[in-house]
Amino acid sequence: MIKFLIFAVLLTALTVATHCVGTYAAMTHAVVLHPAKFTWRWLRIVGTQAFVVSVLLIGHLCEAAIWAAAYCWLDALPEFSTALYFSLTSYSTVGYGDILLPQPWRMLGPIESVVGVLMLGWSTAVIVTLLHNTLRENTQTLPQGTNHE
Repeated sequence: MIKFLIFAVLLTALTVATHCVGTYAAMTHAVVLHPAKFTWRWLRIVGTQAFVVSVLLIGHLCEAAIWAAAYCWLDALPEFSTALYFSLTSYSTVGYGDILLPQPWRMLGPIESVVGVLMLGWSTAVIVTLLHNTLRENTQTLPQGTNHE
C-alpha cells in the first residue's frame, strides 16, 4: 500500500510540474506574441487564444503519456498504445471501462481521473482569464464613440 501511495504521489507531482511548465510557456509566449504584433484586433485575439489552447492541449497529451509510460513501466498494461488509450480515457474522465488495470494498480485509474479534472479545470481558468484580459485590452483601445459593450 505504501509503495502504491508513493507512486501515485510521484505521478501526481510530475503531472502538476509538467502542467506548471506548460502553463508558464503558454502564458509567457502569449504575452510576448500578443501585444501589437498583429494589425487586426481579431487576429490578435484569435491568434493568442489558439496558441495558448494548442500549447495547453499538447501539455495535457504529454501528461496522459506520462501516466501511460508509468503503466507500461509497472507492467500494468501490455503496450504503450493501450496504456495511452486507457490513460486518456481516465485523465478525461470518459472511463469507458473496456480496459482495466490489474489489482495492485487498480486505484491509479481513479487517481488519474481526479488529477485530470484538476488539470483540465486549471487550463480552463487560464483560457478564460486570458480571453478576459485580451478582450479588455483590445476594447480599451477602440476609438472613442465606438460602442463595444
